[in-house]
Amino acid sequence: KIMKKLISVGIKRNSNLIAIGGGIIQDITGFIASIIFRGINWTFYPTTLLAQGDSCIGGKTSVNFGIAKNKLGNFYPPKKIYLYSNFLKGLRKKDIMSGLGELAHYYLISGSKDWKLFKNHLKNFLNNPTDFKILEKIAFRSLKIKKKIIEKDEFDRGLRLILNYGHSFGHAIEKLTNHRIPHGLAVAHGMNIANFFSYKLKLMSHDEFKDIEKTLKEIVNLKQICNMKVTDFVKILKQDKKNLKNNFKLILSKGVGKMIVKNINNSKVVTKLMKDYLAHAK
Repeated sequence: KIMKKLISVGIKRNSNLIAIGGGIIQDITGFIASIIFRGINWTFYPTTLLAQGDSCIGGKTSVNFGIAKNKLGNFYPPKKIYLYSNFLKGLRKKDIMSGLGELAHYYLISGSKDWKLFKNHLKNFLNNPTDFKILEKIAFRSLKIKKKIIEKDEFDRGLRLILNYGHSFGHAIEKLTNHRIPHGLAVAHGMNIANFFSYKLKLMSHDEFKDIEKTLKEIVNLKQICNMKVTDFVKILKQDKKNLKNNFKLILSKGVGKMIVKNINNSKVVTKLMKDYLAHAK
C-alpha cells in the first residue's frame, strides 16, 4: 500500500523519505527507501527511547514475514538522524521501561564501568521520572557503545552477533505474547534467561547472575512469563534466523562485558534449562 501510494504521488529518484516514529516506522521506511529506484535517501526522527538509543544507527532494515520475525531486510542506513529528547515526554511508562530494557543490554555488553554507569543512571531516573535529561544521557552513551561494535562488523558477520544478547529469547517472548510484552521488556526477560542459562552451564557465577537480575527486576516484572508453555517457546526459538536445524546458536555470558556465542545441539537441553528458569522466575 505504501509503495503504491508513493508511486501514485510521483516519487522520484532524488526524493527523500522522512520517517518520524519508532523502530517499526524506521524499518518500513528504510526497507522501502532501499528498494524503490534501487535506493533513495531517507531521514529519521526517532521518537522512542528504544529508537533514539539503539535502532536509529546500524543500518538494519528488517520486516516480518509470516510468523517469523525479521526474515526480510538489508542494510540501508538513513542519510541523517535527528535526536530530540522532548519526544520522550509523550511516551507511556511502559514504553520508557521498554527502552531501558533494550539499552541495558549495550551497557552489559560494554563492561563493568558502563554497567555501573547504567545502574546509577537508572536509579536516578526512577527517583526522578520527569528528568528526561537522564534518559538522554543513557541513550547517547548507548549509541556510542553500539557505534564501536558496528564499525568493526558493519554487516553482522562476526563480532556484531553479540548484540543479539537477550534477543533470541526476547523475540520468542514477543511472539508468544502476541507483542503484549514490547520488544525492550522482552529483551530484558531474554537477558535474564541468557544469564540463567550461562549460570547453569557454569559460564557465569551465581552471584553475578543474581546481581544483574536485581537490576533487571527494576525494569521488568520477571514473573509475568511464568505461565508460558515451554514447548511453544522452544518451537519458536528454533525459528530464529541464527539457528540451523536442531542447533541453537545462543548469545550467553561469562559475566559483564564477556558475551560469547554458544552452540547447543540438543533441544532437550534447551527445554530443560527453560523449565528450570520458569520455576526460578516464580
